Amino acid sequence: MPIETKTRPLAETKNLLGCELAAEVLRASGKLRLQVTGASMLPAIWPGDVLRVRSFGPELAMPGDVVLCRREGGLVAHRVVRRISQRDGMRWVLRGDSVDGNDGPASSGELLGKVIAIERGHRRLSLQRSFPGRLASWILRRSGFVTRVALRLGTD
Repeated sequence: MPIETKTRPLAETKNLLGCELAAEVLRASGKLRLQVTGASMLPAIWPGDVLRVRSFGPELAMPGDVVLCRREGGLVAHRVVRRISQRDGMRWVLRGDSVDGNDGPASSGELLGKVIAIERGHRRLSLQRSFPGRLASWILRRSGFVTRVALRLGTD
């Protein structure tokens, strides 16, 4: 009787290998540069931006920090909303700036590093959230249309 094996699609396998490689580089060297592909952190972080990430002790992640997290076979850079102390350890609630809901709590094993800088073209940008940035995030969370227009204008 033949043994059945479950195979993964090539794109999923490449994504998993890329995530493992990124995590290993961060563990080995303590730093990583990673290009953003998603739009969940608009307006602070845009697709095409390069994140500079440093390894850190997850217990140092505080609300307001942007952290790199391993999630569902991929990497996500989201902002820490709050810390939760549980019997089995600390958990962190994360959320993308332009996403309406929070992510499920992340464990210390899922947090890989802290984003220390954003590179956009030849500029290095701050991660500090200003009032206009918070207002723009609030608008983007509530309007898919405005998000699509912003992405269109930002890439032209």
